[in-house]
Amino acid sequence: MNCYWHPHTPAVAQCTDCRKPLCEVCRVSLNTHPYCEACSANHHQQSPLAAFFFGLLVPGLGQIYNGEYLKGVLILLTGWLILPWIYGIVDAVVIAQAIAEGRRPAQGVPPGYLILALKIGVVFLSCLYFGVMWTVASLASLYFLGGF
Repeated sequence: MNCYWHPHTPAVAQCTDCRKPLCEVCRVSLNTHPYCEACSANHHQQSPLAAFFFGLLVPGLGQIYNGEYLKGVLILLTGWLILPWIYGIVDAVVIAQAIAEGRRPAQGVPPGYLILALKIGVVFLSCLYFGVMWTVASLASLYFLGGF
């Protein structure tokens, strides 16, 4: 079998999405899976470092980066307890590493435009999260200390 794009070159892999045969020049490897250039635009290389920073700044954001949306929302809602936040940071890094090494399928990994939005919006989300948590803590302390 020869490469789809270079008919005189033997294929070394097959695109994971479109199943076209690929030569060594055309093969793009993401998370240990071969893709053609067109299909690789719909995927991204999983980064444990990015998952760490997302999870550190906003509880649950590392899980959303990994494509685990429900777990991310649950950690976001319970992140003020600190222990779920720490669990979320460690879990995000471990899962991102497993996806990057190919030990775990990259199901539900957000497409490139969502990754870009996460990278740009992480500062806004972290400021919003800390602002809301500060307000809730202030109001709770006023209420319980008799300020109301």
